[in-house]
Amino acid sequence: MRAVMCAALVATASLGAQGRTAADSILKARADSIAREDSVVGILPQAEVPLLTEAGMSHRWNRDSLFATGALTLADFLDRVPGLSTFRARFYLAPQVAAYNGDLSRVRLFLDGIELEALDPRGGGVTDLSQFPIAALDELVIERGANELRLLMRSWRGPDRITAQTRADVYTGDNRSNTFRGYLARRAHNGFASQAMLQQRSTDDRRLGGDGDATTIFTRLGVIKPKWSIDATLLRVRTTQQALSIFDVARYVNTGRPIPNYDIVQREAYLRFGAGDVNRGPWLQLIAASRQSVESTAQRGADLTNAYAADTADTTRTSTQYVASIGWSSARARLSATNRLRLVDGQRLNHPSVRVGFDLGRLTIAAYGERNPFDKVTRGDAFARVQPVSWFAITGAASYGTTGSTLLPIDSTGVKEEVFFPVARAARGEVAIRLGRLWLQGGGVVRDSAVLRAPIIFDRAIPVVIEGRALGATFAVVGPLFKGFSMHVSGVQWQEAGWYRPQTQVRSELTWRYHWTGASKTGFDFLLAGDAEYRTETIYPLLQSDSTLSELPTFPATPVGVRAEFRIKDATISIQVRNVLNVQYTTVPGLLMPGPLTIYGVRWTFWN
Repeated sequence: MRAVMCAALVATASLGAQGRTAADSILKARADSIAREDSVVGILPQAEVPLLTEAGMSHRWNRDSLFATGALTLADFLDRVPGLSTFRARFYLAPQVAAYNGDLSRVRLFLDGIELEALDPRGGGVTDLSQFPIAALDELVIERGANELRLLMRSWRGPDRITAQTRADVYTGDNRSNTFRGYLARRAHNGFASQAMLQQRSTDDRRLGGDGDATTIFTRLGVIKPKWSIDATLLRVRTTQQALSIFDVARYVNTGRPIPNYDIVQREAYLRFGAGDVNRGPWLQLIAASRQSVESTAQRGADLTNAYAADTADTTRTSTQYVASIGWSSARARLSATNRLRLVDGQRLNHPSVRVGFDLGRLTIAAYGERNPFDKVTRGDAFARVQPVSWFAITGAASYGTTGSTLLPIDSTGVKEEVFFPVARAARGEVAIRLGRLWLQGGGVVRDSAVLRAPIIFDRAIPVVIEGRALGATFAVVGPLFKGFSMHVSGVQWQEAGWYRPQTQVRSELTWRYHWTGASKTGFDFLLAGDAEYRTETIYPLLQSDSTLSELPTFPATPVGVRAEFRIKDATISIQVRNVLNVQYTTVPGLLMPGPLTIYGVRWTFWN
């Protein structure tokens, strides 16, 4: 009897196992069928990015990591680059610029292969980093040359499936700082693709001013096939800002010298054809792009103390680019050539460039060269990383530029004069050693004489100046520590302070990540991070009424920030607090940075 019962149990178990196996097979077949039905072939082309030769740290962020950093503007990413200093009027919408090795003209922006030159007439050729919406990006790569920094940005490309993708971001915080974002993207079986993004940002700082709002519209329509694609994209940003008060920080009083209010619309529109994949095999991209900047600020009176004249007329500037790029890529090599035909102020200017890169395992080398028609300079950058063993590497870069000239406003009158640039040479090198998983780096940088453009977006009394050779030491400690902790410390120590170069600058960040998986296998992720930046005073030149040059220093301090993120499935709740200790400091003379600023909200992605 016992034997019969055992046999019956074995048979039942066998039949149950077979039933479960059959059911699993059916479910898997259905899932595979749904996946095949939902998936599509082909994806929108990407702009090429260079081989990076950094050791231990890579200044590259994908879409998820872009938002996980807590960055509000492009300037927040640049703070992580050794040798670069950002200068801000506020955290949010007020003007923000950056200087690489003390040179404000050596930070350049590219979006999908289109160079975003500074069209805003307030900037005098220096880009305002607060204007570009990082919410429209899919990836950001920073190429750190010896004498120039290039931000290579790829725009949001949408999903690779038929099911519509939707995302909603909502943030609020102090000073009535609000951000609302909505995304919608869809693909069709016939290759048609559509994307849309709307963002509204606003802040209201009634104590210091500089408040305002910005509305961003990003749309794209395209047709995607396995071997080619064509798409049309529009990115439109309208920004308004109220007058910004200038303070005497030592006495904490308003000087009565405000930066005037403004209202500006910036538009990027382009039609792109792409064939091939920039990451594999031969590829080709053709782009026709139109850029426009329209300032329509209401009438403002003269402010002679701040060198701002009365402005009653609209200012419109346009730029047209026709870009042709061709290249070939593999796992070990990348080669490309690009020509930009640019129509500016009625002139046709050719802007050719070439890029090469080879990853040979223990040796990685790359080079970039261009002929810039605006300043009539031919430039070349060379990069290299030698890593004979896994725990030791030597990296370096060298830059060379011929003599050239351009028209610049050299004083507050706004009259432009031809300024000649000297031969531009620069070099940097680092030695990196890995201890466990932590990289320790140290090196040096030297920059030859340079003509430094003025950040007149803050004060039109700041003139163009010429500075001699600059020599400094760089250092970094980057990598995981233990049990989810990691750190990123980088800085530069210059031999002496110079224009737009604090003699000592150190930025540190400590991060703790924790992942928990429950019985449902969904789990959650938690991130807690703190950062601090120390910099000595920064010296600005100031042109006096008698045409003499004086030095105007900033008021330094060490602001501290914290942020936390909690993610479960496709929803992420985040909060950050900047300047937690409420220290008084300026990065631009007279522009007092805000006290504690708290921003919190949620990002939620879902499939319809």
